[in-house]
Parts: sequence; structure tokens; C-alpha cells
Amino acid sequence: MQFLNPYFLFGLLAIAIPIIIHLFNFRRFKKVYFTNVKFLKDIEISTKKQKQVRNRVLLLVRILAIVFLVLFFAQPYFPNTDKKLVEKGLNAVVVCVDNSFSMQNQGREGRLLDEAKQKAKEILDQYNNNDEFLLLTMDMEGKHQQFVSKEKFVELLAEVEISPKSEQNSKLISRSFDLLNTKQGFNKRCFMVSDFQTTAFDSENFPKDTTIKSLLIPLQANNLNNLYVDSISFVDPIFQVGENVKLDVRIVNKSDKRAEAVSVKLFIDDKQIAVSSIDIEKNQTKNLEMTFNLQKHGIQHGQISIIDNPITFDDDFFFTIQTNPTIEVLSINANNPNPYINQLFSNNKEISLRNMSEKTIDFNEFSNFSLIILNAITEFSSGLASELIRYRDNGGSVVIIPSQTMDLKSFQASMNLLSLPYYTELVQKENKVVTIDQENKLFRGVFSTEVDNMEMPTVKKYFRLSSTTRTSRESVMKLQSQEDFLLVSQKNASKVYIFTANLTDDFTDFIKQALFVPTIWNMALFNQVVPKPYYFMTDSKPIDISMLKDITKIFVPEIVSTDNNISFIPQFLNDKQKQSIVLHNQVRMSGNYNIVEKGKVYGGLSLNYGREESDLSFLSTKDINSKLKKGLLNDYNVLETKQQLLSTYFKKSQNSFPLSIILLILLFTCIAVETYILFRNR
Repeated sequence: MQFLNPYFLFGLLAIAIPIIIHLFNFRRFKKVYFTNVKFLKDIEISTKKQKQVRNRVLLLVRILAIVFLVLFFAQPYFPNTDKKLVEKGLNAVVVCVDNSFSMQNQGREGRLLDEAKQKAKEILDQYNNNDEFLLLTMDMEGKHQQFVSKEKFVELLAEVEISPKSEQNSKLISRSFDLLNTKQGFNKRCFMVSDFQTTAFDSENFPKDTTIKSLLIPLQANNLNNLYVDSISFVDPIFQVGENVKLDVRIVNKSDKRAEAVSVKLFIDDKQIAVSSIDIEKNQTKNLEMTFNLQKHGIQHGQISIIDNPITFDDDFFFTIQTNPTIEVLSINANNPNPYINQLFSNNKEISLRNMSEKTIDFNEFSNFSLIILNAITEFSSGLASELIRYRDNGGSVVIIPSQTMDLKSFQASMNLLSLPYYTELVQKENKVVTIDQENKLFRGVFSTEVDNMEMPTVKKYFRLSSTTRTSRESVMKLQSQEDFLLVSQKNASKVYIFTANLTDDFTDFIKQALFVPTIWNMALFNQVVPKPYYFMTDSKPIDISMLKDITKIFVPEIVSTDNNISFIPQFLNDKQKQSIVLHNQVRMSGNYNIVEKGKVYGGLSLNYGREESDLSFLSTKDINSKLKKGLLNDYNVLETKQQLLSTYFKKSQNSFPLSIILLILLFTCIAVETYILFRNR
């Protein structure tokens, strides 16, 4: 048996108090004279024996009460050597300190990060100077990947600040175990100090290693409420000068209070151009539509801002609009270009058409175009299909026009590869378009009112389409036979328009109808591809910049903030078909940036803090223990920070046999017995 607070054992000297009282009875008795004392002598003998027994029992009870009281404060325990954190010999200790954004919250002793640093120092104090220590944070920096002395550890700890990085708990613990397993002949210990957010605690991925004992130290935040801008998106945009651009702003209220009259501001190039107000119910998400007029082409940096204290890292959301004055369209032709499409786009400043033979397709050029038209090509190769899949992943749209001479099997295989309905057979029978979806986005602004008596296109022959598809399928024009003349299949921002008839005189008169012009024109206008408007700093994937104009001319790109206060050179990946950059944690500040080389700006880049830390829901100690137990993680323990000091835990494992409750029961039993004896003999 050992004691947590052995100095309290001096309190056992208080046992002398009831003994002294028992030995020296200062009560003085009054003499009373009787004529016959025989009867009184008999009573005196009997009463004296009972009184002696009662007094000795009282003395024993009082002594035991003092002993139990002193032992309760001294806190005796039987140590569990299997769970001991500090053992004889050399110890290798890894301390994981959570420095993510949620750790800027206030706790019982100030900022949570400062509490975490203090806990880390307390851990150090329990070990010897010849033990080795390693510090890990969310940044996973190289300087934190090696074991150091106590003094060096304290220096590294002092440098830790709040970081935009956020990792799953298992990633830090797994890295800790990997580093600990390099220390042969050491007692291995792992500590993690964190607020243990629900979204980051993935105990199912925690490593298991019986040679490593781990202790999780949870910290509790005072504030669990947060209001933040989650994301933005463009609503059916037409990026033309003078046109209104609709912005959908997603705002989340992660709190138990209703947010009223939240001011939402929109900035373009550091100028406030719109402001709106919104009410959001507790623990709800709401979308707000904001509109602004596109004043120019090129790079325009935007920002959405709200005010919500004390958590402010997610109050701003940055985005960039990068548009070109001309929409680029590529037509891949079997032989000659389609004269009607050529005439539509000729001598036009808004839309530029480029023709390319199917025999000389340059896949490297695809990223330069917003729309690709497969105009009556004879063969749809798997290589072309693979490139179109990549092209669609970047938001590009496609128009497929069949021909009578096409290789049907190659079209079926490739269209199936693209998850599209495919051509099955040629129907050589006249038909007529009877239904037009006038509400389709393709016809936005074409019909001022619903038209019933419009002249409809006729077809002399057409291809039948399969009825199954793995993506969305929307009929735009239907024939009298209830088969499609034109349909659209959408995947994210990419659309594929499928005609069932060749756009020539021998197939249809659609090319001579008034509807032809807005249909083909809007396919290009409404599907203008712009670079992705924003990225999250927590995403480690390469950032594709292939869509930026003249990006192939760049060799050493530099990332420069719009205020010119931050600049760095990222890793540049260039494989001819795709250009991308990798940031490697070089950015610490969210905001709008430019991609520059030798003073020339090639594109914009908006970087936002990840929103993983915005959800301020945390696991309680009970929840953590439950998850550890469920995962059979027997070598992990949790510190009850509310009930136990960290220094205390090192002396007494939470798996040690508890005596405090037993001592309390015995103490109150002694008090009850003493009270009973005193009242019974009153």
C-alpha cells in the first residue's frame, strides 16, 4: 500500500486527544449521604462495569474515526504495476498537443492551447532528465519528428501556436507509435492533450501495441457555440460583363441559440458591394442568395464576411472568379465541319469555335475549351472516352451528334464508359418533336411566355437511346413516339447534351428552325468553364491550374497574397496534359492569392481554413472511455481532469484498487455508532 498524500499521516497524532479525554475525566461528583448504602453499593458495581465498557467502546470508535479521516485525506492505494506510466530505466515519451483552431477556445484556466502546454510540462516533470521526449502537433513538422532532451522539448513547446491544420486523432497517435517503436530498450509512453472533437476522434483507427501505454488528457471548453460561413457556390452563372451573378452562401449555426439579424457582407476586390441580413435557428443551416453585377473579365477576388466572437477563423470565406472575354468551343469532326454550327459562331467575340479532325485530336488542348462537340465522328475510341471523363471531372461539357456512318459498337462502349445512355439502333421513320421543356435552363430567357403554337422540328430518321443510365437524365425535346430528340445528362457541373439525329438536312429540319440558334448558343454560353473558385488549406491534394490561360508558359510559379505581404514558391507539377501545384503546408493564412511568374499574373487562388474545426461538439470522458472499451483498446486510459490532477495520476493509476469510498463508509459508520451510544445512555 502507498499514499498519495503521506504528509496527512501526521494527523494520526490526533489520536492522543480522545485518549487524554478518556484518561482524565475532569467531572466532579457531589456527595450524597444515605443511612443504608448496601443497595447503592450493588447498583454502583453494576453501573461502573457498564460505564467502563461504554467508555472504552467510545474511545475505540473515536480513535477509528480519526484514523479513517486521516487515511481518507492521505489517500492510500494499491499500485497497479501493469498500468504504471513511469518505470525504472529509460523512458521514451511522446506528447501530442492539439493546436488546431478549436484550441483557441477558453477553458477553466484560460485558452485551451495554454492549458495543453501546461499539461505537457506537468508530464515532463514526472520523468528524469536522462529520459527522451518528442513533441507532435497538428502541423506534423519535421523538427517535431525526433526525440530530444527535456530542455529542448520545453523550447519546442513554447513555439507552438494555433494552426490551420487539423488531423484525425488516429494519425497523430499512429505517428507517435511509429516513432516510439524506433526506441529499442526504452519504456514507451504516449500522451495526447486535446479537446477531442467528435469529428476528429476516430478510435476505430487507433493502433494497438501492448508495449506502449497511452493516456488521453481531455480539456473542456467553456464555449460550444459557433456561427460560420461553410461554403459558396454560383447559381447557374453567365459570366458575361453586365450580367448578374448569383452567389449561394451556406451559413451554419452550430449553437443552442437562435442567430438573429446576422449581417452578411460581400466584397469584390476589397470593395463592399452587397450586404444582407439573415436569421438562423439553433443547430440549423441556411442558404442565402446574394447577387452582384460582373463588371469586367479577368481575375476578381471575392470575400464573404460575418461577425461571430470568440471563434473567428471561419467568419470569412474567400473565392476567386476568373473569366475570359471569349468562350472557347471545340468541334471534333469526321470530315467537314458542320456549316450551320460554323455559321452560328463565326465572327463572334463572345464565343470562339475551333474545328479539329477526329484523326488529329490533341487531347492536351481539351482543358482550353468550355464545350466540346463530337460532330458526327465515325468512331468513339476508348482513349477519347477516357480523356472526356477527365475533361468532365474539371467541369467541361460535351455535345454528342450521331451520324449514319458511325461505328455503333464503339459509341455504345464509350458512352457506357461515360455513364451515358447510348445509341441502340437507327430508326428510319419520320417523326416530329412534340414536347419542349421550356423551363429547362438551356432555354432561360428564350421564352418570355409559354408557347403552344410554335413550329416544331421534324426528323426523317433518328437513333434510339437505351433506357438505362447511371447518371441523371433529363429530356429537353421529345418526339411524338415519346423518344428523345435531345436530352441532357449532368454530373456535378458537367453536362452532356445528346442529339438522336445528325444536324444535317437528310436527318432533320431543326437546323433551319428558329430554335436551333438559342439551343446551340446557350449550350456554349451556359456552360462556360471557370477555374475552381476556392480551396481548403486542409486538402493536401495537388491544385489543378490547367484551366488558367497561358499556364503552359509558366516554369516557376510564385504564390503571392493580394496585399503582397505573403509569397512563396510551391511545388509545380507539369506533365504536359496537366499542370498543378502542391502547397505542402506553406500557407498559414487564409485569403486571396495570385499565381505569378516574373511579375505577370497568370491566375488567382483562394485558400480557406478547413471547416472541420467549426463543429464545436466534443466527447466527454465517459464517451471516450466507451469508445475505447468498444474498440478493445485496453492500453489506452483517460484522465478524469475534473476529478484528478495529472501529477496524481502518475502515482495512482485509475485502474488501481480504490479505498477512498471504503474509508468514507467506515468513517460515517464510526460517527453513527458514537452518536447511538451517546444518545442511548443519556
